[in-house]
Amino acid sequence: MSRSPRKPLGFGRGPRIADLMTRDYLAFAESARAAECTGDAATALEYHQGVPMFVRGAHRIQLAQLADLAEEMTPWLWARWAAYQCTRYEETGTRAGEVNRFAGEYTVRMFHAERMGQAYVDGEDPVPFLAQVAGEDWAFHQLCTYEFGGLEAYLDTVAAGRLAEESVLAREWVRARMGAYRFESSGPGGLVVRELVSGCTRTLLDLGGCSGIEPGGFVLGRLVPSGTTPALMFDTRPMPVDEETARETAAGTERGAWVAALDHAFRDDRLDRSILLREDRELVTDVPSLELVKRFTAPSALASTMAQLAAGRDEIGRAAYRILRRAAEGTLGDNDMAAYVAAAVVNPAGFAEARRQLVDPRHASAWERWAALVPEPARGRLELLAELSESRAA
Repeated sequence: MSRSPRKPLGFGRGPRIADLMTRDYLAFAESARAAECTGDAATALEYHQGVPMFVRGAHRIQLAQLADLAEEMTPWLWARWAAYQCTRYEETGTRAGEVNRFAGEYTVRMFHAERMGQAYVDGEDPVPFLAQVAGEDWAFHQLCTYEFGGLEAYLDTVAAGRLAEESVLAREWVRARMGAYRFESSGPGGLVVRELVSGCTRTLLDLGGCSGIEPGGFVLGRLVPSGTTPALMFDTRPMPVDEETARETAAGTERGAWVAALDHAFRDDRLDRSILLREDRELVTDVPSLELVKRFTAPSALASTMAQLAAGRDEIGRAAYRILRRAAEGTLGDNDMAAYVAAAVVNPAGFAEARRQLVDPRHASAWERWAALVPEPARGRLELLAELSESRAA
């Protein structure tokens, strides 16, 4: 009986977005990148969505939100945008691009070697997974931005125009160290965490970074200057971990101790590697967009809503409006909902619909109450809704 020949080991090649890029599309992508480097989100968005394959991507959503907030940007938001850009910059022959590629290779070797090895055995195309790592991997973003110096390289050699002018705070972030914290509480006064190294309790700017985490839970994250009050914040949404991983990170003396701590947790099956691949990287808020949908959609409608979201309908904007409507009507709940109100009002579609539907003298006091509980730029938007509501009474 004859045997079928064994398939040779090696990576395969499947369909890629690169195969669909025409000369015009490449020019659009380059123009979008150039506009981002100068801090011009509106122009970047215009070019970016000129590429059909990019229209439904997460990056388009980020650009749309930043373009909508062009005149309301805070120093910490400029810093976050610069940090975000350095993890996307892959230009060959540049220091920032080299840092990006090295960080990506290191992250794959450190955390995804088994996954890549299986892809090699199965003859899969590795490029889609590598693109997922670049776009979603929390460890890659942290390593590229900080340990390997990507943010500093980007600010020194790439950032131009208004982005460079607004990067004063970002330069204070480049030496930030990873820390381990115990989440204590979240409320009008800020996000309260206990630092494991010192035992000190710190009150941070609350962007919803610990939404979904129970008090007493542990996270890894970097505290950086906020440029406002409270004076510190997490550079991005922190990573929930078990207590052992948090304490191992806190006990480490090396700058990259957190990498070894996570590796140990994965090898011991205390944490799953999938936690690194997060689609919830936000810039204007730390509340994941999908959480708005899942938390503020009726259980009976959630399955159909998620299906509509997958089909391209803006269910996140619709959920944001539902939150704002409940906030205006006084049916949302206690002050612990402030982070969700803030996330909703900086959503372009949710805010636009609120301006059309929820500007009413009856809502003015509610808008003022919520505005007092959230930071800029959400505060300014809620104050505007209050002012417009009051003016209707005249």
